[in-house]
Amino acid sequence: MKSILIGLLLICTVSFIGNAQIVKLKSSAGFVQTDDYVKLHYQFLGEGKDTIVVVHGGGTFGSAYLVPDLTPLAAHHTILFFDQAGAGYSTVVKDTARYSMNSTLKDIEVIRKHFKLKKLNLLGHSTGGLICGFYATTYPDQVKSMMLMAPIPASAAMTNGWVNKNDSLTTLLLEQNGKMYNNNPSDTTKACWDYYSLWIRGYASSYVEGRNIWGNICNCNQANLKSPFSYYKMKSIGNWDITSQLANVKAPVLLLVGDNDAIPFASFENWNKSLSNSSLLNFKGAGHLPNADNPAAFFLSVETFLQGKTPNESVMEAFGAGVVLPNDLKGSFYLRARASVIEVENELVRFANNAEWDEMSNLYTSDGVIYPPGAPPIMGRNAIATFWRTVSTRGMHSLQLHLVDLILSGDLLIANGKYTMRNKQNEILDLGKFMAIYRKEKNEWRLQTDMFNSNLETRSPLEIPDYLMLKK
Repeated sequence: MKSILIGLLLICTVSFIGNAQIVKLKSSAGFVQTDDYVKLHYQFLGEGKDTIVVVHGGGTFGSAYLVPDLTPLAAHHTILFFDQAGAGYSTVVKDTARYSMNSTLKDIEVIRKHFKLKKLNLLGHSTGGLICGFYATTYPDQVKSMMLMAPIPASAAMTNGWVNKNDSLTTLLLEQNGKMYNNNPSDTTKACWDYYSLWIRGYASSYVEGRNIWGNICNCNQANLKSPFSYYKMKSIGNWDITSQLANVKAPVLLLVGDNDAIPFASFENWNKSLSNSSLLNFKGAGHLPNADNPAAFFLSVETFLQGKTPNESVMEAFGAGVVLPNDLKGSFYLRARASVIEVENELVRFANNAEWDEMSNLYTSDGVIYPPGAPPIMGRNAIATFWRTVSTRGMHSLQLHLVDLILSGDLLIANGKYTMRNKQNEILDLGKFMAIYRKEKNEWRLQTDMFNSNLETRSPLEIPDYLMLKK
C-alpha cells in the first residue's frame, strides 16, 4: 500500500510583529564539568516555569534517543536532558570505577546545583528509572516528583522474567549487523543504524510500531556507545534490591508502563507496591516507549500529574493531536499557534474519519499541493478531495495525528509530526511523519504545501538504514 498521510490546515489567530519574526521552542546546549573533570553534556528545550530533568537509560546511549519523542512536553515545561558520564556526548570515561551508581547520583547532584534547582521533577526511562529510584532513596529531600517510564526492575531478582521478543530472522540479522558494527566499519554511524534499528524491535510494542520512534540512539560519540565498560554501572550495584528503601520516598511518583514490554509487568507492579505515594498507568499494548506508542494518553497523563492531580485510566481514552492547557490561548505566540494547530488537526481528523472529503480539501489553500510518495504532485482542492477519497477506498478507515513541533517565520508556518492510519480491523495500515507549510488565505491559516512519507520499509534505494539484508 502506498504511504499516505493527512493533510493539515492551520487556522491560527496569532498576530506577528513584522514578517521577519521567528517563533520556535527555545533550546540551548553545553557542558557542565564535575569535580573530577568529567564534562556532562546537557540540552535544554522549552522555557516553562517548572523544569523536568530527564534521566536516560541504555547505559551509554545518551539522551538523544528520547529528545524527539518527548519534545511536546517542552511546550509547557523546561526540559533538561543530560548525558551521563561515558554516555552520549559526555566525556568518554576510561576509568571503570567512574561507571558506578554512586558516581551517577553525584552527577545528578552536580546538575541540580549547577542550574540552581531546589527540588527535581525527574523523568527516568528504563535504566534511568532505576537510577531515579536510587537517587530518591539517597537524596529524598531533593525530589519533588518522579515519572518512571518503563523502569527496569527495582530488584535484580525480577529480571528473570525478561522476554526476548525478536523472531528468529531478526535475531539472525541482529547478530550479523552487530558483528559488522563492532568490526571497525568505514562508516560507524551507518553500521550503528543498521544494528540498533533491529535492536529496538525487541523493545517496541510491535515491529511496525517500532518504526514510529523518532529518537536516534546513534546520535552520540560512538566511542561512548561502543565502550566495553557500558555495563559496569549495573555491575556496581551487584544483586540490587531497593524495594524496602522505596517505602521512604514521599514524593509523588507516576509509573508509565506498557504490558507488551520486554520487561515483566510484575516488576512494574512491584515498583507501585513498594512506593508509598505512587500510581501506575498501564498503556495496554504498549512496549518500552509508551510515549511513542500512545502519545495522546501519555502526554495527557504527564500534564495531569504535573498539575498535582492523579491521572486515572480515563486518560487512555484521550484522542487528539496534543494537550492544550486552559491558559494556552492567552500565552506566548508559540502556545497560541500550537493550540490553534491542535484544534484544527483534530477537526481535520474528524473530517477524514467521517469521509467528508470536500470539507477536508477546503482546509487547503486554493492552490494547495500535496507531495505524496510514489505519485506526482496533487494540485488544487478538487484533486485533493479525490486523493483522500481514493486513500479511503484503498483501506484507510481512521487517522490519528500527533503534533511534535512547529516554527513560525513571518507569514509562513511550518509544522512537523506523526500520523497513524488504521483499517476497519483497527490494524495499522501505515504510519509516518509529515512536514507541512502554511500561509494565510483570507486571513486564515491554510495548508499550502503538504509533504509526507511512511516509516514502513519501502525498499527504496533512499531508505536508511539498510538493516534488513543478510550479507553473503
